[in-house]
Amino acid sequence: MSVSRVMTFDKIEGNDIAIHEFELTGSTYEPIGEVFLKGERAKVSDFEALHEIATICIMCNDSSIDFNEYKQAFEKVGEATETALVVLAEKLNPFSVSKAGLSRRDSALAVNGYVQNLWKKEFTLEFSRDRKSMSSYCIPTKPSRIGNGPKMFVKGAPEGVLDRCTHVRVGSSKVAMTPAIK
Repeated sequence: MSVSRVMTFDKIEGNDIAIHEFELTGSTYEPIGEVFLKGERAKVSDFEALHEIATICIMCNDSSIDFNEYKQAFEKVGEATETALVVLAEKLNPFSVSKAGLSRRDSALAVNGYVQNLWKKEFTLEFSRDRKSMSSYCIPTKPSRIGNGPKMFVKGAPEGVLDRCTHVRVGSSKVAMTPAIK
């Protein structure tokens, strides 16, 4: 299982909504792949929303990847969907974490380690069928582009999450959620 597309808002002006649709290569648990926008390699660090997405993929997650030396392959540790999100964060690498000189195993977890050094997870609201989401309350340990205050990171089924949202991220701005956006 892997993530092949990520969408973020580009602009919202009234009912005029434009999105960025990023395409990712790679279809295994190996966290190697390219990120494209409109057929061109994307400079992921330029997109604020991808910083937040990568952080959520890591901090709101109980799974990981591991490198099996015998098989010479990456394997999931935990749920497949959650592991795919860990791999997504590593592929995105919006923080431009250097992976030069690292072993295959260490380079596969470099972004994960970087993000976990930026945030301390205080508690987790596990996935439930009623909420259709998982949430992690995190406190920053260092300044980041996401902000300096505590955050409740949430991931889950769109129908479960969107109903509780009051705003959406557009670039580096927050825009009030409207029925047209939903």
